[in-house]
Amino acid sequence: MFDIGFWEMAFISVIALLVIGPERLPGVARAIGLWVGKARRMINDVKRDFKKELDETELNNLKELKNDIDSAAKELKRTADEAIVETEKSGSGLKETIESVGKEPVEEISKTRSPPAASAKAKVKGQADATLADGKSGTSPAVEKTSQSQADLQGKAPA
Repeated sequence: MFDIGFWEMAFISVIALLVIGPERLPGVARAIGLWVGKARRMINDVKRDFKKELDETELNNLKELKNDIDSAAKELKRTADEAIVETEKSGSGLKETIESVGKEPVEEISKTRSPPAASAKAKVKGQADATLADGKSGTSPAVEKTSQSQADLQGKAPA
């Protein structure tokens, strides 16, 4: 508490002996000791009260943090459960679609859908027929460019 060395205590004791006197010095020393003891207890009580208040504040902060974490965990679980339900719903719809496609007869599928290659040939044939009707060459401009660039590559003149 106080930084008092040996020589400082000796000097204070000699002054006290001269001022107070040898008869009253033991009683004064005892009273000073009691006052110092009371002061130390009071300081320790104040320190303990401050520490207790700080611990309670920290404990309350930790409880609030725990409540925040718990609510965040509940929200996350609820969101995950909703996502699972949505995924199951879309999965069941997809499963029903796949099952219904798998149950269709092969003939119905071929009637309802034409193969991509056949439809592309029909489109090219339709364009060729349209160009013939116009009185132009029997090939479309895209086909003519392709055949012209192939002829250039082979070193032949375009036909």
